Amino acid sequence: MSRADDVGRSLDATLAAARQGAGPVEVDGFGPLATELRERLEVAGPPAGERPGTVVETTGDLARIESAIQRVDDLGTVVLAGHPADVDTTIDLYADVHVRGLTLITVVPDSDAG
Repeated sequence: MSRADDVGRSLDATLAAARQGAGPVEVDGFGPLATELRERLEVAGPPAGERPGTVVETTGDLARIESAIQRVDDLGTVVLAGHPADVDTTIDLYADVHVRGLTLITVVPDSDAG
């Protein structure tokens, strides 16, 4: 399977997940998936001083995931669409996810499923 096919499948699933959340939407990352998401979602970002209702994190980097969780508005949605790093680590989700009522959605490309 080509990388373009992988991005295409990820794009469709990620768009669907991002549209479940509230706006405005912020996309974190710089690869082909992030670029396509910004174009299709017409991402403008939140007005100054406001937090996004949805953050789509496309890098899979632990520090950037934690930052996305902290940036999103209370009751917001974080879509994890990046390939996870090969590290054995955990994130304490209680304070930033449970208490603030966040929704986490993980998008797994078809090539990773199974």
